[in-house]
Amino acid sequence: MLPRPTTGAERSIRGTPVTGWFGRRHFTGAVLLTAAFVAVVGAGCHGEPEMIPLIDQKIAFTDRFYGVYAMTADRALVIGHAGKVLETEDGGASWKRLPSGTDYQALYDITFGDRDHGWIVGQDGLILHTADGGKSWERQKSGTDRYLFRVTALDRDRAWVVGDRSVFAMTTDGGRTWSARKLETGDDVGGGLAIATADPVFYDVWFANPTTGWISGEFGKLLHTTDGGTTWKEQHQVLMGEEFFDVLDLPTFFGMHFVNDREGVAVGIDARIARTWNGGETWAWEKVESPYALLDPFFAAHMFPDGSGWAIGGAGQVVRLQAGEDTWQLADLGQPIFTWLRAVSFFGGNHGWLVGGYGTILRTTDGGKTWFPCFG
Repeated sequence: MLPRPTTGAERSIRGTPVTGWFGRRHFTGAVLLTAAFVAVVGAGCHGEPEMIPLIDQKIAFTDRFYGVYAMTADRALVIGHAGKVLETEDGGASWKRLPSGTDYQALYDITFGDRDHGWIVGQDGLILHTADGGKSWERQKSGTDRYLFRVTALDRDRAWVVGDRSVFAMTTDGGRTWSARKLETGDDVGGGLAIATADPVFYDVWFANPTTGWISGEFGKLLHTTDGGTTWKEQHQVLMGEEFFDVLDLPTFFGMHFVNDREGVAVGIDARIARTWNGGETWAWEKVESPYALLDPFFAAHMFPDGSGWAIGGAGQVVRLQAGEDTWQLADLGQPIFTWLRAVSFFGGNHGWLVGGYGTILRTTDGGKTWFPCFG
Protein backbone atom coordinates (compact mmCIF):
# COMPACT_ATOMS: atom_id res chain seq x y z
CA MET A 1 0.00 0.00 0.00
CA LEU A 2 1.30 3.44 -0.84
CA PRO A 3 1.73 5.75 2.15
CA ARG A 4 -0.09 9.06 1.87
CA PRO A 5 2.19 12.07 2.38
CA THR A 6 0.85 15.33 3.74
CA THR A 7 1.51 17.04 0.40
CA GLY A 8 1.86 15.98 -3.20
CA ALA A 9 5.53 16.92 -3.19
CA GLU A 10 6.91 13.64 -1.96
CA ARG A 11 5.57 10.09 -1.89
CA SER A 12 6.94 6.56 -1.75
CA ILE A 13 6.32 3.69 -4.13
CA ARG A 14 6.87 0.43 -2.27
CA GLY A 15 10.06 1.75 -0.72
CA THR A 16 11.21 3.60 -3.85
CA PRO A 17 11.81 7.32 -3.23
CA VAL A 18 9.74 9.52 -5.49
CA THR A 19 10.09 13.29 -5.54
CA GLY A 20 7.08 15.09 -6.92
CA TRP A 21 5.57 13.06 -9.70
CA PHE A 22 8.80 11.72 -11.17
CA GLY A 23 10.54 8.60 -9.87
CA ARG A 24 14.06 9.40 -8.72
CA ARG A 25 15.79 6.04 -8.46
CA HIS A 26 19.26 5.80 -6.94
CA PHE A 27 21.48 3.31 -8.79
CA THR A 28 25.03 2.45 -7.80
CA GLY A 29 27.37 4.18 -10.21
CA ALA A 30 24.51 5.61 -12.24
CA VAL A 31 25.79 9.16 -12.13
CA LEU A 32 29.29 8.18 -13.20
CA LEU A 33 28.03 5.93 -15.98
CA THR A 34 25.63 8.56 -17.22
CA ALA A 35 28.36 11.20 -17.11
CA ALA A 36 30.50 8.97 -19.31
CA PHE A 37 27.53 8.54 -21.65
CA VAL A 38 27.06 12.31 -21.90
CA ALA A 39 30.76 12.96 -22.41
CA VAL A 40 30.75 11.36 -25.84
CA VAL A 41 27.58 13.05 -27.03
CA GLY A 42 28.00 16.05 -29.27
CA ALA A 43 25.73 18.94 -30.13
CA GLY A 44 22.32 17.84 -31.31
CA CYS A 45 21.44 14.22 -32.06
CA HIS A 46 24.82 13.02 -33.23
CA GLY A 47 27.52 10.62 -32.11
CA GLU A 48 30.57 12.83 -32.79
CA PRO A 49 31.87 14.75 -29.76
CA GLU A 50 31.90 18.53 -29.86
CA MET A 51 32.85 20.92 -27.07
CA ILE A 52 30.11 23.42 -26.15
CA PRO A 53 30.67 26.30 -23.69
CA LEU A 54 28.56 25.81 -20.58
CA ILE A 55 26.92 29.20 -21.02
CA ASP A 56 25.67 28.14 -24.45
CA GLN A 57 24.32 24.74 -23.44
CA LYS A 58 20.55 24.40 -23.62
CA ILE A 59 20.53 20.81 -22.31
CA ALA A 60 22.33 20.24 -19.02
CA PHE A 61 23.27 17.12 -17.06
CA THR A 62 21.13 18.44 -14.19
CA ASP A 63 17.98 18.71 -16.35
CA ARG A 64 14.99 16.52 -15.59
CA PHE A 65 12.62 16.26 -18.51
CA TYR A 66 9.05 15.08 -17.90
CA GLY A 67 7.27 15.74 -21.18
CA VAL A 68 7.82 15.82 -24.92
CA TYR A 69 5.54 16.55 -27.88
CA ALA A 70 6.47 15.81 -31.49
CA MET A 71 4.95 18.63 -33.55
CA THR A 72 6.33 17.54 -36.94
CA ALA A 73 8.99 15.18 -38.20
CA ASP A 74 11.68 17.68 -37.16
CA ARG A 75 10.05 19.98 -34.61
CA ALA A 76 9.54 18.96 -31.00
CA LEU A 77 8.98 20.62 -27.63
CA VAL A 78 10.52 19.26 -24.42
CA ILE A 79 9.49 20.37 -20.90
CA GLY A 80 10.81 19.73 -17.43
CA HIS A 81 12.13 20.94 -14.11
CA ALA A 82 12.22 24.64 -13.17
CA GLY A 83 9.84 25.75 -15.92
CA LYS A 84 12.12 24.66 -18.74
CA VAL A 85 10.70 24.55 -22.26
CA LEU A 86 13.03 23.60 -25.12
CA GLU A 87 12.31 23.64 -28.85
CA THR A 88 14.06 22.06 -31.79
CA GLU A 89 13.09 22.72 -35.38
CA ASP A 90 15.82 20.65 -37.01
CA GLY A 91 15.40 17.23 -35.46
CA GLY A 92 17.54 17.95 -32.41
CA ALA A 93 20.59 19.35 -34.20
CA SER A 94 20.02 22.63 -32.32
CA TRP A 95 17.85 23.77 -29.44
CA LYS A 96 16.51 27.02 -28.04
CA ARG A 97 14.80 27.80 -24.77
CA LEU A 98 11.31 29.26 -24.90
CA PRO A 99 9.87 31.44 -22.10
CA SER A 100 7.38 29.65 -19.88
CA GLY A 101 6.75 32.39 -17.35
CA THR A 102 8.13 30.35 -14.45
CA ASP A 103 11.62 29.37 -13.39
CA TYR A 104 10.81 27.30 -10.32
CA GLN A 105 7.74 25.16 -11.04
CA ALA A 106 8.12 21.75 -12.63
CA LEU A 107 6.29 21.22 -15.92
CA TYR A 108 4.91 17.69 -16.13
CA ASP A 109 3.01 17.30 -19.39
CA ILE A 110 2.40 18.98 -22.72
CA THR A 111 -0.21 18.44 -25.43
CA PHE A 112 -1.75 20.18 -28.42
CA GLY A 113 -5.32 20.28 -29.69
CA ASP A 114 -4.21 21.52 -33.11
CA ARG A 115 -1.02 22.93 -34.63
CA ASP A 116 -1.35 26.23 -32.74
CA HIS A 117 -3.27 25.62 -29.53
CA GLY A 118 -1.81 23.62 -26.69
CA TRP A 119 -1.37 23.29 -22.93
CA ILE A 120 1.32 22.56 -20.34
CA VAL A 121 0.49 21.49 -16.77
CA GLY A 122 2.65 21.36 -13.66
CA GLN A 123 3.10 22.11 -9.99
CA ASP A 124 0.70 24.10 -7.83
CA GLY A 125 -2.20 23.87 -10.28
CA LEU A 126 -0.17 25.44 -13.08
CA ILE A 127 -1.75 25.51 -16.54
CA LEU A 128 -0.02 27.27 -19.42
CA HIS A 129 -1.64 27.85 -22.82
CA THR A 130 -0.25 28.67 -26.24
CA ALA A 131 -2.04 29.96 -29.32
CA ASP A 132 1.04 30.22 -31.54
CA GLY A 133 2.33 26.66 -31.67
CA GLY A 134 4.32 26.86 -28.46
CA LYS A 135 6.38 29.97 -29.18
CA SER A 136 4.81 31.79 -26.22
CA TRP A 137 2.86 30.64 -23.18
CA GLU A 138 0.35 32.34 -20.87
CA ARG A 139 -1.10 31.20 -17.55
CA GLN A 140 -4.69 30.13 -17.22
CA LYS A 141 -6.63 29.85 -13.96
CA SER A 142 -7.01 26.15 -13.21
CA GLY A 143 -9.22 26.52 -10.15
CA THR A 144 -6.92 24.30 -8.04
CA ASP A 145 -3.52 24.42 -6.37
CA ARG A 146 -2.96 20.65 -6.66
CA TYR A 147 -0.10 19.25 -8.70
CA LEU A 148 -1.37 18.59 -12.23
CA PHE A 149 0.31 15.62 -13.88
CA ARG A 150 -1.36 15.09 -17.26
CA VAL A 151 -3.35 16.98 -19.87
CA THR A 152 -5.09 15.73 -23.00
CA ALA A 153 -6.85 17.76 -25.70
CA LEU A 154 -9.06 17.02 -28.71
CA ASP A 155 -9.05 20.46 -30.34
CA ARG A 156 -8.46 24.14 -29.60
CA ASP A 157 -11.39 24.27 -27.16
CA ARG A 158 -11.67 20.94 -25.34
CA ALA A 159 -9.06 19.69 -22.87
CA TRP A 160 -8.96 17.63 -19.66
CA VAL A 161 -6.46 17.63 -16.76
CA VAL A 162 -5.83 15.33 -13.77
CA GLY A 163 -3.56 15.47 -10.75
CA ASP A 164 -2.94 15.00 -7.06
CA ARG A 165 -5.71 14.00 -4.63
CA SER A 166 -8.19 12.97 -7.33
CA VAL A 167 -8.37 16.41 -8.93
CA PHE A 168 -10.00 16.58 -12.36
CA ALA A 169 -10.49 19.69 -14.48
CA MET A 170 -11.89 20.34 -17.94
CA THR A 171 -12.44 23.20 -20.34
CA THR A 172 -14.69 23.60 -23.37
CA ASP A 173 -13.68 27.15 -24.27
CA GLY A 174 -9.94 26.90 -24.87
CA GLY A 175 -9.06 27.35 -21.21
CA ARG A 176 -10.71 30.69 -20.65
CA THR A 177 -12.55 28.83 -17.89
CA TRP A 178 -11.63 25.56 -16.20
CA SER A 179 -14.03 23.60 -13.99
CA ALA A 180 -11.99 21.74 -11.36
CA ARG A 181 -13.36 19.23 -8.88
CA LYS A 182 -12.39 16.18 -6.87
CA LEU A 183 -13.67 12.89 -8.25
CA GLU A 184 -15.06 10.48 -5.69
CA THR A 185 -13.97 6.85 -6.07
CA GLY A 186 -15.96 3.98 -4.66
CA ASP A 187 -13.88 0.89 -3.89
CA ASP A 188 -15.51 -1.16 -1.17
CA VAL A 189 -12.89 -1.01 1.58
CA GLY A 190 -13.46 -0.41 5.25
CA GLY A 191 -11.86 0.94 8.39
CA GLY A 192 -8.44 2.52 8.11
CA LEU A 193 -8.10 1.29 4.54
CA ALA A 194 -10.90 3.58 3.43
CA ILE A 195 -8.96 6.53 4.83
CA ALA A 196 -5.68 5.37 3.30
CA THR A 197 -7.20 5.02 -0.17
CA ALA A 198 -9.18 8.26 -0.09
CA ASP A 199 -8.34 10.81 -2.76
CA PRO A 200 -5.98 8.66 -4.85
CA VAL A 201 -3.55 10.45 -7.14
CA PHE A 202 -4.59 10.57 -10.79
CA TYR A 203 -1.57 10.28 -13.07
CA ASP A 204 -3.00 10.19 -16.58
CA VAL A 205 -6.09 11.08 -18.58
CA TRP A 206 -6.93 10.22 -22.16
CA PHE A 207 -9.92 11.08 -24.38
CA ALA A 208 -10.56 9.27 -27.65
CA ASN A 209 -13.46 11.55 -28.63
CA PRO A 210 -15.58 14.27 -26.97
CA THR A 211 -17.48 11.77 -24.83
CA THR A 212 -15.21 8.77 -24.25
CA GLY A 213 -12.25 8.99 -21.87
CA TRP A 214 -10.21 7.26 -19.18
CA ILE A 215 -8.26 8.17 -16.05
CA SER A 216 -5.52 6.05 -14.47
CA GLY A 217 -3.86 6.43 -11.12
CA GLU A 218 -2.97 5.24 -7.66
CA PHE A 219 -4.16 1.86 -6.33
CA GLY A 220 -4.62 0.62 -9.88
CA LYS A 221 -7.40 3.08 -10.64
CA LEU A 222 -8.91 2.86 -14.12
CA LEU A 223 -11.91 5.15 -14.55
CA HIS A 224 -14.07 5.48 -17.65
CA THR A 225 -16.52 8.14 -18.85
CA THR A 226 -18.97 8.12 -21.73
CA ASP A 227 -20.37 11.61 -21.18
CA GLY A 228 -17.30 13.80 -21.58
CA GLY A 229 -16.22 13.62 -17.95
CA THR A 230 -19.46 14.40 -16.13
CA THR A 231 -19.66 10.93 -14.58
CA TRP A 232 -17.04 8.19 -14.18
CA LYS A 233 -17.24 4.42 -13.72
CA GLU A 234 -14.45 2.26 -12.28
CA GLN A 235 -13.04 -0.48 -14.51
CA HIS A 236 -10.00 -1.78 -12.65
CA GLN A 237 -11.90 -4.50 -10.76
CA VAL A 238 -11.74 -6.68 -13.88
CA LEU A 239 -7.97 -7.05 -13.27
CA MET A 240 -8.65 -8.98 -10.06
CA GLY A 241 -7.96 -12.69 -10.30
CA GLU A 242 -5.11 -15.13 -9.90
CA GLU A 243 -2.42 -12.52 -9.28
CA PHE A 244 -4.33 -9.90 -7.29
CA PHE A 245 -7.01 -10.75 -4.75
CA ASP A 246 -7.42 -7.31 -3.22
CA VAL A 247 -8.00 -4.03 -5.04
CA LEU A 248 -5.37 -2.40 -2.83
CA ASP A 249 -2.72 -4.71 -4.30
CA LEU A 250 -3.31 -3.53 -7.85
CA PRO A 251 -0.26 -1.61 -9.12
CA THR A 252 -0.52 2.13 -9.59
CA PHE A 253 -0.91 3.07 -13.25
CA PHE A 254 1.23 6.04 -14.26
CA GLY A 255 0.50 6.22 -17.98
CA MET A 256 -2.05 5.31 -20.65
CA HIS A 257 -2.39 5.53 -24.40
CA PHE A 258 -5.36 4.73 -26.63
CA VAL A 259 -5.44 4.52 -30.41
CA ASN A 260 -9.25 4.76 -30.55
CA ASP A 261 -12.25 4.34 -28.26
CA ARG A 262 -11.64 0.58 -27.99
CA GLU A 263 -7.92 -0.23 -27.92
CA GLY A 264 -5.41 1.02 -25.37
CA VAL A 265 -2.88 0.21 -22.67
CA ALA A 266 -2.14 1.30 -19.11
CA VAL A 267 1.34 0.96 -17.58
CA GLY A 268 2.63 1.21 -14.04
CA ILE A 269 4.40 -0.20 -10.99
CA ASP A 270 6.35 -3.49 -11.18
CA ALA A 271 6.67 -3.08 -14.96
CA ARG A 272 3.00 -3.92 -15.35
CA ILE A 273 1.14 -3.43 -18.62
CA ALA A 274 -2.63 -3.88 -18.90
CA ARG A 275 -4.40 -3.83 -22.25
CA THR A 276 -7.98 -3.54 -23.45
CA TRP A 277 -9.59 -4.17 -26.84
CA ASN A 278 -13.16 -3.25 -25.86
CA GLY A 279 -12.98 0.19 -24.32
CA GLY A 280 -12.05 -1.09 -20.88
CA GLU A 281 -15.00 -3.42 -20.32
CA THR A 282 -12.24 -5.97 -19.76
CA TRP A 283 -8.54 -5.42 -19.13
CA ALA A 284 -5.88 -8.13 -19.34
CA TRP A 285 -2.28 -8.24 -18.16
CA GLU A 286 0.26 -8.25 -20.99
CA LYS A 287 3.42 -10.36 -20.86
CA VAL A 288 6.79 -8.57 -20.83
CA GLU A 289 9.64 -10.88 -21.80
CA SER A 290 13.04 -10.12 -20.32
CA PRO A 291 16.18 -12.13 -19.39
CA TYR A 292 16.05 -10.46 -15.97
CA ALA A 293 13.26 -9.35 -13.68
CA LEU A 294 11.81 -5.91 -14.44
CA LEU A 295 10.90 -4.42 -11.07
CA ASP A 296 10.83 -0.71 -11.83
CA PRO A 297 7.66 1.04 -12.98
CA PHE A 298 6.70 1.94 -16.49
CA PHE A 299 5.78 5.61 -16.68
CA ALA A 300 4.50 6.11 -20.23
CA ALA A 301 3.41 4.23 -23.33
CA HIS A 302 2.67 4.96 -26.97
CA MET A 303 0.52 2.73 -29.17
CA PHE A 304 0.04 2.73 -32.95
CA PRO A 305 -3.04 1.80 -34.97
CA ASP A 306 -1.35 -1.39 -36.23
CA GLY A 307 -1.13 -2.71 -32.65
CA SER A 308 2.57 -2.02 -32.11
CA GLY A 309 3.77 0.12 -29.25
CA TRP A 310 6.43 1.33 -26.82
CA ALA A 311 6.62 1.55 -23.02
CA ILE A 312 9.34 3.29 -21.00
CA GLY A 313 10.20 3.35 -17.34
CA GLY A 314 12.00 4.11 -14.14
CA ALA A 315 15.30 2.29 -14.67
CA GLY A 316 15.73 3.39 -18.27
CA GLN A 317 13.95 0.27 -19.47
CA VAL A 318 12.33 0.43 -22.88
CA VAL A 319 10.10 -2.34 -24.19
CA ARG A 320 8.50 -2.70 -27.57
CA LEU A 321 5.48 -4.55 -28.91
CA GLN A 322 5.63 -5.52 -32.57
CA ALA A 323 2.50 -5.46 -34.72
CA GLY A 324 0.68 -8.78 -34.52
CA GLU A 325 2.51 -9.88 -31.36
CA ASP A 326 1.13 -10.25 -27.83
CA THR A 327 4.42 -10.17 -25.86
CA TRP A 328 6.47 -7.06 -25.16
CA GLN A 329 10.23 -7.38 -25.71
CA LEU A 330 13.17 -5.36 -24.40
CA ALA A 331 14.19 -2.83 -27.05
CA ASP A 332 17.82 -2.48 -28.08
CA LEU A 333 18.70 1.22 -28.01
CA GLY A 334 22.35 0.57 -28.84
CA GLN A 335 23.56 1.26 -25.31
CA PRO A 336 22.07 1.14 -21.79
CA ILE A 337 20.26 4.10 -20.29
CA PHE A 338 21.24 4.76 -16.67
CA THR A 339 18.38 7.03 -15.67
CA TRP A 340 14.61 7.11 -15.62
CA LEU A 341 12.67 7.81 -18.79
CA ARG A 342 9.48 9.79 -18.38
CA ALA A 343 7.76 10.53 -21.70
CA VAL A 344 7.52 9.29 -25.29
CA SER A 345 6.03 10.99 -28.35
CA PHE A 346 5.89 10.10 -32.03
CA PHE A 347 5.02 12.03 -35.16
CA GLY A 348 3.83 9.39 -37.58
CA GLY A 349 5.39 5.98 -37.29
CA ASN A 350 9.06 6.86 -37.71
CA HIS A 351 9.89 10.11 -35.92
CA GLY A 352 9.92 9.68 -32.15
CA TRP A 353 11.37 11.08 -28.93
CA LEU A 354 12.14 9.77 -25.43
CA VAL A 355 13.01 12.08 -22.51
CA GLY A 356 14.00 11.60 -18.87
CA GLY A 357 16.55 12.34 -16.18
CA TYR A 358 20.09 13.74 -16.43
CA GLY A 359 19.11 15.77 -19.48
CA THR A 360 18.27 12.66 -21.51
CA ILE A 361 16.70 13.28 -24.92
CA LEU A 362 16.71 10.46 -27.47
CA ARG A 363 15.48 10.65 -31.05
CA THR A 364 14.62 8.10 -33.74
CA THR A 365 13.87 8.69 -37.42
CA ASP A 366 13.37 5.05 -38.44
CA GLY A 367 10.62 3.88 -36.14
CA GLY A 368 12.94 2.96 -33.29
CA LYS A 369 15.47 0.81 -35.12
CA THR A 370 18.13 3.31 -34.09
CA TRP A 371 18.12 6.03 -31.42
CA PHE A 372 20.39 9.05 -31.16
CA PRO A 373 21.09 11.03 -27.97
CA CYS A 374 20.72 14.81 -28.08
CA PHE A 375 22.96 17.17 -26.14
CA GLY A 376 23.62 20.77 -26.96
